[in-house]
Amino acid sequence: MTNRRNFLRGLGGVCLALPAFESLQGAESKASKTKRFVCVAPNYGMHPSGFFPEKTGADYVMPKLLKPLEKHRADFSVFNNLDHPGVGGGHGCSNTFLNGMELKDTKDQPQRLHSLDQFLGEEIGQRTRFSSLRLGAGGISWSRAGIILPTDSSPTKLFAKLFLEDNPKVKASQRNFLNENGSILDVVQTDAKRLGARMAKIDQAKLDEYLTAVREVERKLERQAKWINVPKPKASNEVIRGNDEMVVDLNYPYNTPAMYDLMVLALQTQSTNVITFGHPGGNRLFPFDGIELGYHSLTHHGKRPDLLRQLTIIELYYTRQFARFLDRMKETKDADGRPLLDSTVVLFGSGMGNASSHSSRNLPILLAGGGFKTGEHHQFERNGRDGKPLCDLFVSVLQNLGVETDQFSTSKGNLNHLIA
Repeated sequence: MTNRRNFLRGLGGVCLALPAFESLQGAESKASKTKRFVCVAPNYGMHPSGFFPEKTGADYVMPKLLKPLEKHRADFSVFNNLDHPGVGGGHGCSNTFLNGMELKDTKDQPQRLHSLDQFLGEEIGQRTRFSSLRLGAGGISWSRAGIILPTDSSPTKLFAKLFLEDNPKVKASQRNFLNENGSILDVVQTDAKRLGARMAKIDQAKLDEYLTAVREVERKLERQAKWINVPKPKASNEVIRGNDEMVVDLNYPYNTPAMYDLMVLALQTQSTNVITFGHPGGNRLFPFDGIELGYHSLTHHGKRPDLLRQLTIIELYYTRQFARFLDRMKETKDADGRPLLDSTVVLFGSGMGNASSHSSRNLPILLAGGGFKTGEHHQFERNGRDGKPLCDLFVSVLQNLGVETDQFSTSKGNLNHLIA
């Protein structure tokens, strides 16, 4: 009899065949216990008065931008007055969302830029084909070596990456490439260590940073080599192609539902345990009725009613699509037959608090799923310019995902007393 963990019922009745991993065998698989992390990040944040409820606790009135999430009220909590102490304003603050650090403050220690998602990729992403997926707009994912990482913004390319097999010639070429580069890295590390024995301490630190970057590349090559011959799961391309009744628009922002559906499939097929999805900034003209100005222009509204009305159209689109994503996460089962949302921590937020003033204070933060205690609006006191460190929440997220740590970046504690 076929083990039910090897075949999953996907979106729209699609049957998904899982790779035959050793970790999937037996009555209680290791992979079925693995929890997941998803972060959705609008680059310009959300307009504060439309995002934050006025009342704290569980019986708050849902503000305008969160109304599409009403039926999921019990599944998420909203946090008021969380931010990153020491981070200044300007567009660059969006890039600090998952690490709490500005580039200018990490010249001597670039590893401090290591972002939450990439750290989790190292901790809970090593049993999957992709340690993390970085989707949509870039800027929030930083490597251990302090390098900002690229993203995939095309649903078509993402589908191919997840579900389409490369032909044998391509695989052979990949294998040769990985072997050659692995040999080069061996030589580089040997020479670097020999050189390091003759260096002064000030140069030793720089060499350590260099070797960290080399080791990251080495780990990536090892992962790619491991997975070359492992068959990818199968899925219908209807998620990006559509059907007789509907054609999927692959242009942003209308491709957002397709990206969310691919994220669900990636989690369900255990292709990854860590995903970030960024909504871009820029001054694009959104193709919605009632929109007359570019997105960036609208975020600099100066509280003008006509501009706020247009900005609200865009931000409501974001929360409607996020609500639809939570729908899918509830409907789709994991390998043990549980809703994916129950075993996935979902973070929605931005490093931008108020785009109109380029403020990095009071970030729009929403936390859903993952077995947390949810359903409330929490508001913290401000100490001068700073609120409570957002990284306190990140510590709770890490602990929830099985990472034994009491500290991350600028944290001073955790929020377990509120959400654990």
